[in-house]
Amino acid sequence: MPEFDYEGLSPGAKTKIAALALKKGWSIEQAIEAIGIEFVAMGGPTLMYRQKGKLYQLAPKETLDRS
Repeated sequence: MPEFDYEGLSPGAKTKIAALALKKGWSIEQAIEAIGIEFVAMGGPTLMYRQKGKLYQLAPKETLDRS
C-alpha cells in the first residue's frame, strides 16, 4: 500500500485535518484514518473518475421489413 504524504497536502487541507484532530482529541494519524474510513463508507471510490466504456448498438433502431 502506498504511503500517505501528509506534508504534500495543501495548507488548507492540513489545517482542516489538524482542526478535526484537535476537536476530537485525536492524533493527526487518527484524524486521517477517520477521514479515510468515512470516504470509503460514503461511497467515495465509486464517485472517482473512471473512463466510460464504449457503447455499441446491438440491434438497429428500425427493424427490417420482412414482408
